[in-house]
Amino acid sequence: MSIDERLVTERFPLPAIREVNLALHPSGISLGLGELRIFQPDKRILEAVTKSLSQQGVNYCPNAGLPELREVVVHAQKQQDGYEYNIDNVVITIGVQNAIYSVIKTLSRLGARRVLIPEINFGIYKKIPAEFDLEVITYPLTGNHGIDTDWLRENIRAEDLIIINSPANPTGRVLDQSELTVLAKVFESRLTKGYVISDEIYGKLVYDGKPAGSFSKYFDRTIVVDGISKSGAVAGLRVGWVITRNNTLAGAIVSNNASIISAPPTANQYGAIPVVTGETKETIAGYNKILKQNRDHVMNILDENSIFYVKPTGSFYLFADLSFLTGGNTKEFCITTAKKENGVVVIPGIAFGAPGNVRISLATSEIVEGMDRFINAVKTF
Repeated sequence: MSIDERLVTERFPLPAIREVNLALHPSGISLGLGELRIFQPDKRILEAVTKSLSQQGVNYCPNAGLPELREVVVHAQKQQDGYEYNIDNVVITIGVQNAIYSVIKTLSRLGARRVLIPEINFGIYKKIPAEFDLEVITYPLTGNHGIDTDWLRENIRAEDLIIINSPANPTGRVLDQSELTVLAKVFESRLTKGYVISDEIYGKLVYDGKPAGSFSKYFDRTIVVDGISKSGAVAGLRVGWVITRNNTLAGAIVSNNASIISAPPTANQYGAIPVVTGETKETIAGYNKILKQNRDHVMNILDENSIFYVKPTGSFYLFADLSFLTGGNTKEFCITTAKKENGVVVIPGIAFGAPGNVRISLATSEIVEGMDRFINAVKTF
């Protein structure tokens, strides 16, 4: 069968998140955003990008990324876990999705065979390993969206790759110190030749309880993926990174990533430096204050209407259970609700492996009206 013939028969559907967002009526409100679009980025980010354009920002940087950014990432990560990193431990990427892609690509070439991901997950955790013919296995979560460590203890193999995400998308769950300690003990005894890939992109967006801790503090064989897209309110700059204690592995990731992106955009990396060094800390605290207020409002509305959820404490999402309404798949509800005049977008849980739920984004200035519309849609569906 030719390429043209296959184009007629093959399907290339949009992800459910995109499909629902594109269905939004012009009069609608979006509670589906995966970025802090309503927040003004810290001026120091924008100033750093602008300044670089008259200097080195228009030139290529090394394949591994801008040395100045890698240096501050090294310092910030050492503050998290105490390890003596150097810039060769850090690879700058075009966002966290590129980071995960290059890590999985590299480890698959090095012999990885299985990837374990949480049963409620961001879709790329499943899609990327499948592109490299890796077996993808979902591990169960507890009733409050923690990780079922007993299951992992019984089922992981020494050479597995395991993805964890805290604070989590879409649940907003933040693993606390005791949970991370127990998880690390399981990995120390069982995951002796594989790696944990810890997605920490929402690490600075914790608005309730103690700050999130990097899993690298607890387990040496951790590959951290992180970036500024979420906490910096600059998703479009697409700056992420990989940190591993294995310099040889980092070099392999650089080599594999260079064939995909050559090098990350230089000017954007200058914009990341103020975020990593903590210069934008007060601005991010302001974001968290508003996210908590929005979270509390959403919880109050859901409680009043007896809709179940697990209280989120980080990221900017709440994952509500609508299985009582939809019979187990909320996608039709989400598309119908988005298309209506004066409708609202929420993201169907099928995008995250939990089809009976919806993800509600807290990153909006229209949370009150948006939730009024959401409850009206639930009552009239």
